[in-house]
Amino acid sequence: MLKTTFRRAGIGFLLGCVIGNFIAFIFVLFSEGDGPIVSQKVITMCGGEAEALLLQSFLSGLIGFAGCAGMSFYEIEKWSLLRIMATHNAVIFAVFLPVSYVLGWFGSLTELLIMSIFMLVSYFIVYLIMCAVYRRRVKELNVLQKEFEKRRSA
Repeated sequence: MLKTTFRRAGIGFLLGCVIGNFIAFIFVLFSEGDGPIVSQKVITMCGGEAEALLLQSFLSGLIGFAGCAGMSFYEIEKWSLLRIMATHNAVIFAVFLPVSYVLGWFGSLTELLIMSIFMLVSYFIVYLIMCAVYRRRVKELNVLQKEFEKRRSA
């Protein structure tokens, strides 16, 4: 399991780097090309655009790292789905909040709170969907088990 977790984490880090910069690039496009791909706060903090882009890539990679490595929680059979999803969400949140602050992704506390609420609601919706899917699978397995028991006893 550890080997799989490290593989997922590495892939997640690379995906996080690419996706983080892609999202920043999209925002630049929507602002009609005005401004750098990295926030001015990060450029000032790093002393240049190249260093700021490297920092943004690295920190975006950390979010991907946490998200993909945290997928290993889903393989812990003793845990409930709620515990798994709450832990995974907490890990992602614990990385997302400081990264978003350092990178200046949100201009105000209000924007950060709105994004945080959006993330929590999204996670809750995914939880409800997964519960429905698992309930359906359990019902199907119960039907198959009853059919198997009928055939076995006949």
